[in-house]
Amino acid sequence: MDIKAYLKQQAEFINKKIQEYIPLGTPEKLFEAMAYSLNAGGKRLRPVLILESAKAAGKEDINDIADIAVAAEFVHTYSLIHDDLPAMDDDDLRRGKPTCHKVFGEAIAILAGDGLQSYAFELISQNKSVPPEKLVKVINLLAHGTGIYGMVGGQAADILHEKENAFDDIQFIHTHKTAKFIQSCCQIGAVLADATAKEEEALKNYGLYIGLAFQIWDDVLDEIGDEKKLGKKTRKDREKNKLTYPALYGIEKSKKIAKDYIEKAIEEIKILKSPEILQEIAKYIISREV
Repeated sequence: MDIKAYLKQQAEFINKKIQEYIPLGTPEKLFEAMAYSLNAGGKRLRPVLILESAKAAGKEDINDIADIAVAAEFVHTYSLIHDDLPAMDDDDLRRGKPTCHKVFGEAIAILAGDGLQSYAFELISQNKSVPPEKLVKVINLLAHGTGIYGMVGGQAADILHEKENAFDDIQFIHTHKTAKFIQSCCQIGAVLADATAKEEEALKNYGLYIGLAFQIWDDVLDEIGDEKKLGKKTRKDREKNKLTYPALYGIEKSKKIAKDYIEKAIEEIKILKSPEILQEIAKYIISREV
């Protein structure tokens, strides 16, 4: 299988669904800012993982959960808008385009991120195909993976340790900043597919391992990646003295650690009904140039 072509196809499916669910309203500038960032492109990995995890656990029709996958991308986009702000990573470019605050100003960018986050949960709650008790679990998983015990907590730890080189903290930062969100998407797919407890646990572990590998690989790309391909400035982590795997272990050992996580992830999901695509996605994570 050409996994890059397949993921591109799935990203296009998500992009079409985003247009169906993208919110409209007033003030127009706020909704324009939200749409601007949603339409900036990207791999759409998190929503794809929801759908592919559901399929791997036996769900045949994923059209009735596409809105939930889109909601995860809304949350991801909110996190990118806020991450690019001057008080955070202070980026002028995202995917080769000016970041939201550069186009709309900091105040509207902050509110656009806030709006996308809250609307994501509103969107999930409006799904009519999934039983309410499952929707509650989906909302809980997404909120946990992206909130104070997940992405938000990890981002805070990343900021608070910018000036340090604490070996004990890097696992916490990577797990919470990136892996918990990805893990929650894989678990959401399991829940929506009526997976067994054993299958859900396998997808939970898979999500954690590929999430850790994903962040390590991002750290590597920040050191050795091509700015034109990445669509953003590189070597910013080093300039800010951020806590990263390359800073602590070097490039080659970091690549080895990421590869080990991918091997663990692939092993975890062998028990699933159709694990092949998820296994290919895992391999793709550590072959990315962008």
